Amino acid sequence: MFEKYSNNPVVPRTPDTFYAKYAANPDILEFKDKVFFYFRGQDFNNHDQMGVFVGDKDSFDGINWKYRHNVPILKVNENPEAYDSNHILDPAAIVIDDKVYLYYSSHSIIHPHSVSLAISEDGINFTKYDKNPLVENAVVPEVLIKDGKVHLFYQRWTAGSKGVSNFYMNTSDDGINFDLKNEVMVSSPDADSQSISTNRIFYENGVYYSFFGNNKRFKDYPETIRIARSTDLLKWEKSPIDVIKRGQPGSWDEGALWFATVYKDKNTYYLWYEGTGTGNGRKTPKDIEESDACVNQSYGGYGKFSFSQIGMATYNKKLEDFFK
Repeated sequence: MFEKYSNNPVVPRTPDTFYAKYAANPDILEFKDKVFFYFRGQDFNNHDQMGVFVGDKDSFDGINWKYRHNVPILKVNENPEAYDSNHILDPAAIVIDDKVYLYYSSHSIIHPHSVSLAISEDGINFTKYDKNPLVENAVVPEVLIKDGKVHLFYQRWTAGSKGVSNFYMNTSDDGINFDLKNEVMVSSPDADSQSISTNRIFYENGVYYSFFGNNKRFKDYPETIRIARSTDLLKWEKSPIDVIKRGQPGSWDEGALWFATVYKDKNTYYLWYEGTGTGNGRKTPKDIEESDACVNQSYGGYGKFSFSQIGMATYNKKLEDFFK
């Protein structure tokens, strides 16, 4: 398994910032000799918005960032009828034509959730695409380029309160125009899963590795992060081995784990993830009651006594070992 950093969370929710309530959804990108760490935050205005930390590649350690942007770089639309008037979250960044294309989940107060796009020349100052959204009724984008085409992944939910998530892929020549005729479903839950969520892909030596949340009991409250691999992005082999598990009851990540984003520097794999928990240590009867709710209920106490923060884990062996 990946080894969790001893001083997690590495991005805690922080007073007087846009991530005072939640820090979550990490995504990382190399661009112009720098490393950009995108994430979503929420303050007590209760709108998810996007932020970024920036560091020099030669001083990277996964924890310390030269520049911490403590105000959002991508904000919700003030127009309540807009496609992203409620939440902007789930960043997926890639470089196209020397610009950063940042795909994200856009949530509206009145419209269905969707996948949208913003573009930047410096990785910090973004302009939303004027014909958003790109894909409707989809969330949690992930993006990569293969054989000259932009491959956009996202998840769709089946109907009903007990609906499950399946992963889909679509392709485009320019990263903007995605034809639904190109959409294919590439992954669904196994027999030991209620649902899967938050697909994040890492590429190395001709192999694509998908890190995803494995929900054993609930629709979207994964107890572990699992891994799958593919060479063609269509057929995926899943490993039964957990990459990381949620923490012990009472810890900051006792509840659920999402959005496991991987980056390799030298011989070390760095994995950042969103975890939620009380972090109360179960010291009092009230602590125990709240911790139990967080551990045993889907989104138990979320936003009341359980809050998302970003942790990190590392690995120094080979990813292929998860498939032996």
